[in-house]
Amino acid sequence: MTQKKLREIVILHSNDIHGNFVGDKDESGRTICSLAQLAGYVDKVKKEYPHTLYCIAGDAFQGSLIDSDFQGLSTIDILNLVGIDMMSLGNHELDYGISHMMFVSRYADFPILNANFRVRKNDRTLFKPSESYTFGRLRVLFIGLLTENIADQTRAEGLVGTFVTVKDAAEEIRCIVEHERENGKSPDMTVLLTHIGIDDDIELAKSLDPSLGVKVIIGGHSHTYLDEPAVVNDILIVQAGMGNSHVGELHLFVDPSAGAAGNIEKWDWKLVPIDEDHCPEDRFVKAMVNTYQMDIDEKYGTIVTRLKRDLDNYGRGNTTEVGQLFVDAFTDSLDVDVMLMASSSTRCYGMDMTVTLQDLREAYPYDGKIYRVRVNGKQLKHMIGYMLRDEVLDDWKDAFFHTSRTLHIVYTKSTGELELSFKGQPVLNDQLFDIGLQEFYFINSESVLDQTNEELIKTDGLKVLSEDAFGVLKKYLEEHKGLGGRVDRRIIIR
Repeated sequence: MTQKKLREIVILHSNDIHGNFVGDKDESGRTICSLAQLAGYVDKVKKEYPHTLYCIAGDAFQGSLIDSDFQGLSTIDILNLVGIDMMSLGNHELDYGISHMMFVSRYADFPILNANFRVRKNDRTLFKPSESYTFGRLRVLFIGLLTENIADQTRAEGLVGTFVTVKDAAEEIRCIVEHERENGKSPDMTVLLTHIGIDDDIELAKSLDPSLGVKVIIGGHSHTYLDEPAVVNDILIVQAGMGNSHVGELHLFVDPSAGAAGNIEKWDWKLVPIDEDHCPEDRFVKAMVNTYQMDIDEKYGTIVTRLKRDLDNYGRGNTTEVGQLFVDAFTDSLDVDVMLMASSSTRCYGMDMTVTLQDLREAYPYDGKIYRVRVNGKQLKHMIGYMLRDEVLDDWKDAFFHTSRTLHIVYTKSTGELELSFKGQPVLNDQLFDIGLQEFYFINSESVLDQTNEELIKTDGLKVLSEDAFGVLKKYLEEHKGLGGRVDRRIIIR
C-alpha cells in the first residue's frame, strides 16, 4: 500500500489579548505574557515550519492605556510588527466606534475579518468576510464571525448603530462557502475565526453541515483555557485563554488529495505559556511597546490615592472588592439612592494599595455619562431579580451589577425568593428610588435589567448626573484616602 504524503500545517492562535503588551512579572521576577515574547515565539515557529500562520480571534483592543489612550491605533501599530496573518473582529474592537474601527482597519498590514456584522439596508459587509491561504496546493478558507451580543453595543452609537445588524453565523458560512465554489475557488478546508465564546462555538459546530468542509474553529470571547480541543461534529474547537498568557499551537497533518470531505488525518495541539522558558524576545516589538509605555508613564504616573490594602476584582457574576469601592464612590458623589454599576466595567483583576492614574484609567476606562432614573420598589425588585438569574451568576453571560451599600439583597437560588431592604428597612412596592445607571446600560436596559427605557423614565424622566464617569471616580478617590476593604454582605446568595 502506498503511504499517504501528508502536509503539515501549523496555526498559531491568540484571543482576547486586551492590550497586554508590556507583560507582567512572575513570582521570581521574570517577564511573562509580553507581546515581545509572543512575537519571538511566532517568528521561531514560522522559521521552523514553512507552512505556519498566526491569527488572533478578536479583542486585541481594550485593557491597557497603550491601547485606549490612542484608541487602538497604537495596538495596530504594534501588531503590525508581530507577524500576524489575520485577525477576526472582536466586540472590543468596536469600543471606539464603528466608523473609527473601519478607519483603524485600513492601518493594519493584515486583514481584519468579519462576515456577519453587516449594513442592515443592503446587507453589505463592513469588513472583509474571509481570506484564503494556500499551503502548497492546499487551499484553506478562513471566515471571521462575531458574537450577536454586539447588537447591544451598537445601540449606543446613535444613527450609525441603527444601520447595522448581526446576521446568523451558520447562514453566513454557508453563503461564503457556496459562493467560493460557484466561482471555481472551492476550498480544501474551512477554518472559522470566531469571537462568540466556547459554548456558542460548540453549538455552531453542531449546526454545520459536514459538506461545508469546516474542520477547525479558532475561538475567543469567553476567555477559555482548554486542556485539549473540543471535538464536535468532527470539528476541532480551540481557544487560548486571555491576556497574552498563552499562544495556541495547532498542527494539522493533511492529505492534500482528499478534498473538503475529510482531509485532516491527524492533529496535535498545545497551549504554550508566554514566558522566558518558551519564548525568545523580539527586540523590535519590545522597543515599540516601550516607546508607547514611556508616553503613558509620563502622562499617567501621578498617584491618585492610597487604599487601605490591595483589592481583589476577580469575577463577573459576583461582588468584588474593587467593584464595591467604585460603586460606593459613584453613590456618594452623585447623591443617588442606589447605583447599579456593571461588573464588566472594571477591566482589572485587582488594584494595588497605591493607585496611580494609569491604574485607575485601566481599571475603569470609560468616560460615558451617568443617568438618574426614578423607579418604584416593585420595579427595583424585578430588576435585581432579573440580574440574579443563573445565566448571570453561573455562566457570566449577561450583566451583573455591583450595588450600593445602601441596598441589602438576600436571594435564595433554589426557590427564587428575593428580599430587598434599603438602609435597613424592607423595600416597599410603591416606594420611589433614584437609581444611577451608566449610559451604555441605560440604553440596553431591556436586555440587562428587563426594563425598557420608557419604563425606567415614566415616573420622573431621565436626568444626566455626570458627563464624565471616570472624572467622578477620580475626583472621589483623590479626596478620600484609606478606602477599600473586604467584600461585605450587601448581596447574600444562598
